[in-house]
Amino acid sequence: MKDRAAASPGAAWRRLWPLAASVFLLSACAYELLSGSQVNQQNAAKIEAGIQRLRQLSFKRKVPLVVKTPAEVEKLLIADMARDTTDTEFQVDGAAGALLGLYPVGIDLKAATLKLLRSQVAGFYDPHQKQMVLVEGGSNPGFWNGATEFLVQRDVVGEMLLAHELTHALQDQNFALEQSLDKVKDDDDKALALKCVAEGDATLAGFAYAMGSMSDATADTLTDHLRDLPQEFAAESGDTPEGLSAPLLFQYSDGVRFVAEAYRRGGWAAVDALYRNPPQSSHQIIHPALYFDRPTPPLKISIDGYQTVMSRWTKADDDTYGELLLRTILERNLGDESYDVDLARLWSGDHMVILQEGRGLTVIWMLAFEDQPTASHFAAVYATLLDRLLDGVTEHRIDYRGKAVLVLIGEGAQYFNSLAPAIWNASRIDSHRAGGVLESADAQSP
Repeated sequence: MKDRAAASPGAAWRRLWPLAASVFLLSACAYELLSGSQVNQQNAAKIEAGIQRLRQLSFKRKVPLVVKTPAEVEKLLIADMARDTTDTEFQVDGAAGALLGLYPVGIDLKAATLKLLRSQVAGFYDPHQKQMVLVEGGSNPGFWNGATEFLVQRDVVGEMLLAHELTHALQDQNFALEQSLDKVKDDDDKALALKCVAEGDATLAGFAYAMGSMSDATADTLTDHLRDLPQEFAAESGDTPEGLSAPLLFQYSDGVRFVAEAYRRGGWAAVDALYRNPPQSSHQIIHPALYFDRPTPPLKISIDGYQTVMSRWTKADDDTYGELLLRTILERNLGDESYDVDLARLWSGDHMVILQEGRGLTVIWMLAFEDQPTASHFAAVYATLLDRLLDGVTEHRIDYRGKAVLVLIGEGAQYFNSLAPAIWNASRIDSHRAGGVLESADAQSP
């Protein structure tokens, strides 16, 4: 594990937390809350009291409301990004993600992340300063404004924004959410699952406040309308790389569906319980039965054995992508309609290590699937995908044993004959299921 909160290839979305706790398509002016740079304190106090009643949680301390200009907010966002990620780490993450097929070649990951943040932030709860920040001068109505006016028949986007963000403040004060996120900062898939709980909860609560009450019918109305989110987002931010947009969309669309399922099973008390026992993967968010009915945590994969063969190389990062980012890679490179995209559904676990030596990168990625035929099929599909993507410029090799697949990309692939056996022999997959994963002693190559 890393000694510090280094970034990971698929982690740019996670840098949106904590300063931009709900950036998605909320770039609308908080019409009834702001007059110039002044907050309507009476209306804000009404919303603060109302969200506590609706969400059935209480504030332990006052949450100040402050107004900042877009330029001031951008400085906060840049500072927040720098808190966890250096410019070098952004470069490494972008390059590794491009090798894997998650990002376009040559992406400036820092610039792309900042551009997305700058275009979407209208307000956020800042858990470091323990205050709610509203952005002065927003004018783009965005998706939520249109959706809310359509469903509620009145202009309440400002109320919904504040109710949403105050729910994040309730999460911070009642469930220590920021500390929980810190504990999973080295596993982006697990962090994404927890973010889905937080954003699903806040979106559901904010929407229910705008609707005037919370019920199963309210949850159904919102989840039904969220089916349009990808198209709405694409219309507004079509140039955003899928590796950034997919996790961001996922927090709101699938996050709301997951939290709504908990609410239907036990009201807000069941939602509160998600923070005490959070889902462990995007796989559980996508397939809620794997959390609620037959709990199925991901397999824990530890990659080892590469140190001797790659002794000159240093570990720049390690991470877990999960079903969502695996699916994103397949969709980006095979097309949404490809039958092989469904391979991601049979994901059971993954882990990667990124090594750096000078300007060179080597990516070691091990994935586990539900069964051996799926592992074999994925190995063949991904090998063909990489052949086309890397086009003979970058070395790459793929191997599989039983239900596990090993991917080597970069200079390390040149040492495949010695490196792959060393990794297979020293790595470990801890299985919660009978039989484990590394069942075959003989490597098989597609």
